[in-house]
Amino acid sequence: MKPVCTLVSSIALILSAFALQTSSPVPAPNRTAAQLKTELRTLAAVAERIAQAPTNEEKARGWLELNRQAKKFGDEMNVAFPHITVKGDKIFPPQAQQLAQAATSYGVRVDFCEMGGNWAADNQGYLKYLELWPAGPEADEATWMGPMGNASFCGDFEGSVEELKETIALHNQFLERFPNSRFAAQAKEELTQSQEQLAQTLKSAH
Repeated sequence: MKPVCTLVSSIALILSAFALQTSSPVPAPNRTAAQLKTELRTLAAVAERIAQAPTNEEKARGWLELNRQAKKFGDEMNVAFPHITVKGDKIFPPQAQQLAQAATSYGVRVDFCEMGGNWAADNQGYLKYLELWPAGPEADEATWMGPMGNASFCGDFEGSVEELKETIALHNQFLERFPNSRFAAQAKEELTQSQEQLAQTLKSAH
């Protein structure tokens, strides 16, 4: 009786091992694409809350959340679709473009930046927050990400004298208005870098 039990146990172990080897898990890109579809439902829910919000303040909060979620969506697009080809206004694979367009339809643009070679969300939600609630409690984040350009999906900063002067002015305005912001340290660091770069650029020009 014992040999039979041993044989049965051995067969069970072999079958279990075979099952583990042959049960192919869903590939990571497919899992990520499925996650993106879940995130689309989140974007839709936030957009619906904005539409139903009774006050500008609640709408502003909704737009801020929508932009945060869109940023998360853009980050996940980079994981799901790391290899992109652009031909005119077409992006390949088509599924990537379809998902980005679906996300954009909720109010914040999600697109592929050819210059940076990555997917990213734009800043429409942050700008709407400031339009609806300019002195709101998250106005510093909305300003940093919106007018300051830190959430623009695709930038073309070249470091010209005019651009550096504008950057310095914007950072000074931000620090004057939001001296205690959680972005203040970064703003000061970037301000110093821009001032040094401007001085070097002007020196090289003479």
